[in-house]
Amino acid sequence: MKTSDICIGLRVRVLSNDLTAVVVGTPEFYKSNTSLTRIKYENSTRYEHMINHQLEPLPLSQQYEGVGGELTVDKETENG
Repeated sequence: MKTSDICIGLRVRVLSNDLTAVVVGTPEFYKSNTSLTRIKYENSTRYEHMINHQLEPLPLSQQYEGVGGELTVDKETENG
């Protein structure tokens, strides 16, 4: 995944473990050709820095409205 395609709130699939995560930070350059992006796994308290080429964006139908997708957050189920 290109660094320019990453934005906060983007839902991604982590290729190394096949889990869904949300981007919570901007890409940080690690080496000249490698960037790390901070992600938070869904339904977990776990955060990680992940190499960009191990992230794959989910389709627009599974992205939040804030990043141009169609997925809405139900406020009633969000709080319990």
